[in-house]
Amino acid sequence: MEKLVDALKDNWEGHDILQAKAKFRAPKYGRDDDEADEMAKKVMDLWSDEAWKHRTRSTNRQFRPGMLSWNYWVGDGYIMAASADGRPKGQFLSNAICPSNGADINGPTANINSVGKALGAKATDGNGDWGDYLNSLPNGASHTITLNPSLLRDPEHREKFKAFLQGYTENSGTSLQINMVNADMLKDAQEHPDEYRTLLVRITGYNAYFTGIGRELQDEIIAREIHNNY
Repeated sequence: MEKLVDALKDNWEGHDILQAKAKFRAPKYGRDDDEADEMAKKVMDLWSDEAWKHRTRSTNRQFRPGMLSWNYWVGDGYIMAASADGRPKGQFLSNAICPSNGADINGPTANINSVGKALGAKATDGNGDWGDYLNSLPNGASHTITLNPSLLRDPEHREKFKAFLQGYTENSGTSLQINMVNADMLKDAQEHPDEYRTLLVRITGYNAYFTGIGRELQDEIIAREIHNNY
């Protein structure tokens, strides 16, 4: 623990081996890893329990917990100090309920399984029968995922994609936002914006024209994990 504290104070500089262990060997949310996902669930429950304690001052209305970061994960990422997952100061935070960029290396199915567990998934009656849906964040959670257009190249893959969406719903997902683009296209749009004026991308909770957003946000979208296959 002392070594980790020193590494964070030093923004991981000079602690390459420990940083590599933190980034690549520690359990990660987004990989369908029960240990990591249980920690994510604890964070969701902590936030939810705290939000339920408060009401608005002006109208006495109940606050409802949700996970909707909008653009704060970008700007706040430059402000927040280095974190224990190996992230140095200056890199983006995770976007809303999404895993951190690059963490979801086991594919989109593992990604949504982790999200489902963090949100509460579904209850069982003890006999394996699914009961009522549970959700730690009743105000919803924004979940953006980027998929390669080749995913829909033929009828068989389109049927798999339908099953993927159905599974997301049954897994307690609330708001799945999908970008069907690839990194090469987005990089080309950065270089030739006049040719991509109508290119829309999902940011988080809203769409925007790719060429009309700042370079910082463009780079973040490109950096999101691109999943070519299930």
